[in-house]
Amino acid sequence: MANINDPDGFNPVYHLTGGTIRPSEFAIQSGATGDIFSGDVVKLSSGYVLQSGATDAPLGVFMGAEYQDSTGAVQFVKRFVSGTTTLGSADIKAYVYVDPDIVYEAQNTGTPTQASVGKLYTISTTAGDTNNGRSKEGVTTTTTSGIAKVIGFADKPGNSIGQYARVHVTFPTSEFGNN
Repeated sequence: MANINDPDGFNPVYHLTGGTIRPSEFAIQSGATGDIFSGDVVKLSSGYVLQSGATDAPLGVFMGAEYQDSTGAVQFVKRFVSGTTTLGSADIKAYVYVDPDIVYEAQNTGTPTQASVGKLYTISTTAGDTNNGRSKEGVTTTTTSGIAKVIGFADKPGNSIGQYARVHVTFPTSEFGNN
């Protein structure tokens, strides 16, 4: 049976050393431009979280954000909407998985093979789903300037090595990685 083409970003599945998977807190500048969806790879720019490009050194994977809106109500969101402003222009709390030993599951946008294991690939930076706040990013089959290391294939029903396979990846070149 063929794999389904349905990317949903980078989802933490386990920790290489058995550690606890939990997000760290960073900042998004009030009024920042560019949507960020839960499961998107993000980077740091001048100390603030932004969506990463296909080959940028990643900070980690965005989980969600928290802020006080202009009325003072606390909002927790899976998706940071471009241009969101806060009460008093305070920074927005961004929750990001940054541990380089977290293993993520993501869909490959091409046709990986067993030979893909151990190689670094770029990521696709497709816009996310505005209905559910989830990322639509995945792993490409391009190795030039790659940032996501394939460490295996997801062992689950409906997934097989081939087109649109779900792979397990780490980000060894991340801000907190071992490079």
